[in-house]
Amino acid sequence: DQTFIKIQNHEWSIFTNTKSMDPVIDSTSNAIEIIPESENDIHIGDIIAYKSKYKDGIVAHRVVDTGYDGFGWYARLKGDNNDYIDPGKVRFDQIKRVVVAIIY
Repeated sequence: DQTFIKIQNHEWSIFTNTKSMDPVIDSTSNAIEIIPESENDIHIGDIIAYKSKYKDGIVAHRVVDTGYDGFGWYARLKGDNNDYIDPGKVRFDQIKRVVVAIIY
């Protein structure tokens, strides 16, 4: 048997072993991610890859809140295995991809 999933605008991703998303994602995980077109593609509970203003590289964490302020739309993020929400509000232009499937 074979399974085919048609996903437009997708990318294949691998992860480093930061332990922040354990046990859901670690260095042995792969993912299929889509490139979001707008804020409407981002939902509470999604795992997204974003460019942090506080850390080098791309961070993959879960959306725990979204809202609007004087600068527009934002998301708040947290690693599943972290005790605290990530610093700062993440703006749409920082978001690179949204995880749609995790492959172990």
